[in-house]
Amino acid sequence: MCGLVVLMKNKTTIEDLQFMQYALQQIKHRGPDDEQLYVSEQLILGFNRLSIIDLEGGSQPFHSSDKTCHLVFNGEIYNYLELRTQLEKLGFSFETSCEAEVIVTLYQLLGLEFMSQLRGMFSLVLYDEITQELIAVRDRFGIKPLYYYHLDDGIFLTSELKVFKSIYDKEQFLDFKALQHYFTFQYIPEPDTCLIDIKALEAGTYLTYSLEKGLRIKTYATVELLPTKKTSYVLKEELQQAIVSSVKSHLQSEVEVGCFLSGGIDSTILTTCAKAFKEDLKAFTIGFEEEGYSEINEAIKTAEKLKLDLTTKTLNAHEFMKEARQAIEFLDSPVADPSSVAIYSIAREARKHVKVILLGEGADELFGGYRIYREVDALKLFNPIPKPMKQILLWVANHLPNMKGKNFIRRGCIPLRDRYVGNAFVFNEQEKEQLLSFYEPSHSFTEITHPIYDQIKNLDPLTQMQMIDLKTWLRGDLLVKSDRLTMAHALELRVPFLDQQVLELAKYLTHREKIEGVQTKILLREAFEGFIPAHVLEAPKKGYPVPLKKWFKNELFDEARDIILAPSCEHLINQKVALSYLEAHAKGRGDHSRKIWTLMTFILWYESWIK
Repeated sequence: MCGLVVLMKNKTTIEDLQFMQYALQQIKHRGPDDEQLYVSEQLILGFNRLSIIDLEGGSQPFHSSDKTCHLVFNGEIYNYLELRTQLEKLGFSFETSCEAEVIVTLYQLLGLEFMSQLRGMFSLVLYDEITQELIAVRDRFGIKPLYYYHLDDGIFLTSELKVFKSIYDKEQFLDFKALQHYFTFQYIPEPDTCLIDIKALEAGTYLTYSLEKGLRIKTYATVELLPTKKTSYVLKEELQQAIVSSVKSHLQSEVEVGCFLSGGIDSTILTTCAKAFKEDLKAFTIGFEEEGYSEINEAIKTAEKLKLDLTTKTLNAHEFMKEARQAIEFLDSPVADPSSVAIYSIAREARKHVKVILLGEGADELFGGYRIYREVDALKLFNPIPKPMKQILLWVANHLPNMKGKNFIRRGCIPLRDRYVGNAFVFNEQEKEQLLSFYEPSHSFTEITHPIYDQIKNLDPLTQMQMIDLKTWLRGDLLVKSDRLTMAHALELRVPFLDQQVLELAKYLTHREKIEGVQTKILLREAFEGFIPAHVLEAPKKGYPVPLKKWFKNELFDEARDIILAPSCEHLINQKVALSYLEAHAKGRGDHSRKIWTLMTFILWYESWIK
């Protein structure tokens, strides 16, 4: 993995070159092994390299043998050896062992169809001197980041937003509509960013740009779930083989590879598969000192069963806050996922031993792993109730005091498309209106989710929830935090569950092959029964749980209060309302820890961005 910056315009200048050099320095952490610039009259390509494959010959920007194509590429192509073999059979020869040469050769052979041949995680930018067209592509899952800024006379692309910090460090450049959505989702949904004019190139899309034709963006690949009635017996064997094959592909490297290991099934599956191919595999885990907020003991038990070299790390409340301030700096946009701090901290430890790490992101979305998915079955008792009666029940529930069962009735009476925005739902519209001075009622969270629901209205409710998470939560939260906070330490993250071949099986799973009773990921568990250590098979999902609920009543109350009352954001946030959440939480009147952390993250992010 690496970092890239690209500028194309009518005529590049000395000032442009200086900015590009500065931009490369801002994302040096993504690729500390090498730094290169390619400069021409209308194009500047900049690249920071983290050497993983073809350590000697994989330098970028890469140029075709006839010097008509120029490429910068961030990520990994797991089928590049197969593609190279096919191209050699067609008469092509190669001077290096790197993926970049395969990508350029494919493009020169197939044109824009080349991108559909790539299996992997990537963002790439290619310039064709013959057509005088720039092409930028992002993988179908959105694993690797790519942002673009459409200038009056050109286009600029980058791997991270922090290259803009010295330019757009004033409040006037912030996108407050996107930030309003942040307070519901706990992240900014793509393609928006925290900056008005900067957009993320969305997953599975590509853009083309030329000075003559301007900017065009198109979709080339989608992630769809299409439940069917294929027998579980066939799927179990196929599924295990596909995941094992994916892990094997994701182990391709000329440097050390390790695994993040929690006490859950996803990381255990990946670690067990990786151990089968790599005897000296290293694993890493993190937990917290508070009882019930650590999976270290479960990870140690797994490591002993698999004979793994396991490194563990434990954080207390004040260490957590110190790490959090650093992590927020690297995230660029605010992401209020508490587990991101754990990833940032354990990634630093892992980088002392390995250069590549495997993580289990994507399994919950593909196989039905989140506990909230179980409510589809629980809420079925509301299905026969006529709509007018549901409206009456909802009115009654809304006027009840906070009590057990109130939210259950509300969820049963509100249509899925109007209540489910993804795995996290922090502040609703009424709460945001009371909290935010920049609140605009015309920008409800439904402007993000309703267009997705309109595309998936024929799917069953569980699959609709999965699709919402795949298109929002996975892209805006999980993959953002995982990429930024591992690359902060020059550690390449790989996610074997987010593989095209795994998707081709997961997309056909039926409701009962995902959720049954209180258990989740039914078929995934069955597929690996007897393969992974038995103590993990039925373990509940935790996912680096953070004891914020406890800390905001004790160790972190004062620090949280100081942050909420910071003068930097008093014109944006109603501090009285914000403080009421903390005080109510401390007195045991509800669990407001997610709301408090979302507020704290926003304020710390704002202070790090606006100078």
